[in-house]
Amino acid sequence: MAGIRARISGPTQLGWQIRLARKRRGLTQARLAELAGVGTRFVSELERGKATARLGLALRIADLAGVDILARHREP
Repeated sequence: MAGIRARISGPTQLGWQIRLARKRRGLTQARLAELAGVGTRFVSELERGKATARLGLALRIADLAGVDILARHREP
């Protein structure tokens, strides 16, 4: 199955993509939190787009959930 491509322009979009990917992999928030070494509350807040989530942990959880974060330079 091809991956979903979406422009991530803020924490809400990132959280939504992590949630979709987590569910596609059959992971609960608790299991994803366990794999990432964080609390379930952090995963829940990240998926809801809470802006204060730490970027390093957010990127680790995205990776564990199966979301690739790619940077692409836009033309000015």
